[in-house]
Amino acid sequence: MVKWYYIILNYFWDKICYIWVIQVRKTTTNFIELRSHYIEELKENKTIKLEEVIQELADLRYALDQAAIVTITDDKGNILYVNSQFCKISKYTKEELIGQNHRMLNSGHHSRDYYKNLWDTVNSGNVWRGELRNIAKDGTILWLDTTIVPFLDENGKPFQFVSIRDDITKRKQMEEQIRKSEETYRLITENTSDVITVINKEGDIIYVTPSCSHVLNYQVEEVEHSKFIPWIHKEDQETVQYMVNSIFNTKKPSGEMEFQLEKKDGTYLDVEANISPIFSQSDEIDHLVLVIRDITKRKYSEKMIYHLTHHDTLTELPNRSYFMNHVTKEFYHAKVNEVKIAVLYMDIDKFKNINDSLGHENGDIALIEIANRLKMMLNPKDFIARIGGDEFAIIMVNTSKEQAIMIADKVMVEIQKPITLAKEIHTITASIGISMYPFHAKSPEELLKRANIASDEVKAKGRNNYLFFNKNMEENSLERILLENELKKAIESDQFTLDYQPKIDIKSGKIIGMEALVRWVHPELGRISPGKFIPIAEETGLILELGELILRKGCKQNKQWQNQGYPKQQLSVNLSTKQLYQKNLSDKIEAILEETGLEAQWLELEITESAFANISNAQTILLKIKDLGVAISIDDFGTGYSSFGYLKHLPVNTLKIDAIFIRDINLNPESQAIVNGIVDIAGKLKLNVIAEGIETNEQLCILREVSCPQGQGFYFSKPLSKEKFERYLKEII
Repeated sequence: MVKWYYIILNYFWDKICYIWVIQVRKTTTNFIELRSHYIEELKENKTIKLEEVIQELADLRYALDQAAIVTITDDKGNILYVNSQFCKISKYTKEELIGQNHRMLNSGHHSRDYYKNLWDTVNSGNVWRGELRNIAKDGTILWLDTTIVPFLDENGKPFQFVSIRDDITKRKQMEEQIRKSEETYRLITENTSDVITVINKEGDIIYVTPSCSHVLNYQVEEVEHSKFIPWIHKEDQETVQYMVNSIFNTKKPSGEMEFQLEKKDGTYLDVEANISPIFSQSDEIDHLVLVIRDITKRKYSEKMIYHLTHHDTLTELPNRSYFMNHVTKEFYHAKVNEVKIAVLYMDIDKFKNINDSLGHENGDIALIEIANRLKMMLNPKDFIARIGGDEFAIIMVNTSKEQAIMIADKVMVEIQKPITLAKEIHTITASIGISMYPFHAKSPEELLKRANIASDEVKAKGRNNYLFFNKNMEENSLERILLENELKKAIESDQFTLDYQPKIDIKSGKIIGMEALVRWVHPELGRISPGKFIPIAEETGLILELGELILRKGCKQNKQWQNQGYPKQQLSVNLSTKQLYQKNLSDKIEAILEETGLEAQWLELEITESAFANISNAQTILLKIKDLGVAISIDDFGTGYSSFGYLKHLPVNTLKIDAIFIRDINLNPESQAIVNGIVDIAGKLKLNVIAEGIETNEQLCILREVSCPQGQGFYFSKPLSKEKFERYLKEII
């Protein structure tokens, strides 16, 4: 009995590259077609057991049978084999098909020449690809996208054919409906606000909707019969031309892109275009349909949101997140090019006294003046930001210690120039800490942190000076050393517990999930703030062990609550940047889910936005996590990488708006604009949104107004221990 096993690597007509076929007769192998290095390895590797090969091929055959429509015929077209998928669509049983000629499925649609080309191709030993219109047992029409591969004997002559098919009946029906509804379609297109145009292979515009008159201020007759590409901004022409050619040449189903389109007055619109092919009866692409939408307002909103989320609204300087993005970029550039960079961390001395004695308004005036002075004195290549309330930072690239000292001296002189506040002359001083790569830091975060440590050392020694970082500054921190040692012991002896803060559906007020928050209760030191031990865990790498402990505890507890009959809720667990990029992360998550018995759909991982600086690596890792069925949320959204463009490339479910924007949403129109913009764009990207840090009814009311769907914060509930959270759940059941 001859057994055939079929292995397909890339299937369906636009995905199939090669088909490997191995014929197994007892203990010998006959390689019918060799198109893979893997096959050659099997042939040469004599240690591979035949049983293992057979089992592997059997598994792959099963996968193929489940995924594709497969038939095998002899060289006359008589059916030798069909899989269940073919029987399902054809309405015939295997018994009715085996031994019959494939002509029994012929619908009479295709010409003799069409079939002649098919047979000439496969009989010459080549693969044929095309569409076939067949008829099922009940008379219904089937359109099948088909790839036919000949099996060749030892003389290179075909003796059997395997057909791999994809059911495209619905697509064909839709195309037919469109053709039959041309008048209705024209009525719709001519009244749409989008510009719809049809171009041919030569790039000529053969049709454009009347909407071009109010979108571009051109009449139809001015646009029709002209070339399409010249209407596009010169910087975008090459990209658009490439996309158009790609669809024409490769029969790509559709394409989507953004570019600028010229108006009659010479200005340009930002537009989004969806490009779709129109297939002829012979299955060739004759024309492309472009649905062009004006997204100028959306682009303006995105730029405004980007600016607001990356700049300090008071001084107009870049904020901390923007600064860190820039530091990260320059750090790795310096690493590759072996140059030096320096970070100057500046803290205004006794600034609190200005706010307390002169009022916050005068404090703001002082900060604006300091920012303006720094901007005026620095070189264009230097980058300055407002890091916090009275803290500024400067990064100097391709620099030296001497240049850093020179800038520090200039800053101190500039800062100490008299300033008028409340009609009085005041003198302000600053404490500046300096760290340099490669002398003081091995990462961008460490570079900023150690400049900050040096700044604190200046303040401790009397202020109004600058110091370079040295190891003693960090090593002399007794509290840090103590916490680091105790943290290692705490992980080993499991001194950590979890609190749970509910997440609420803002519209209904019902709980929709909870976030797990780690707590450390030291047997001697008592409760230790996460703000103290989490940064140490990050710096020392202990976050990997701690994070795994937290994830296991949270999953185990959530499963216990489900077993006790509480409503099933999604548990959110924070994942640090170091955890995200550790090896085999998805395997560890999968193992914990299996160990605890928690289904993947009840777990969400919150990943801080700053982790996505390396977008390609993050995308690969997140896809593996998403494949497990685990949800992904971007935490602290709006404070990190913050580009709405990258969201298209990440498999995320939820954006978690940082509490910094919620805190003053009822007082600051800019915060409200940011939140509104995030909710609006997230809706268009079909992403969920949750606002964290809700503390007042006023904040909640504004979030309702902007249609934010979910919220979290002390207004609903503070983080609760396991026992208190169980009581909370009982109250809401």
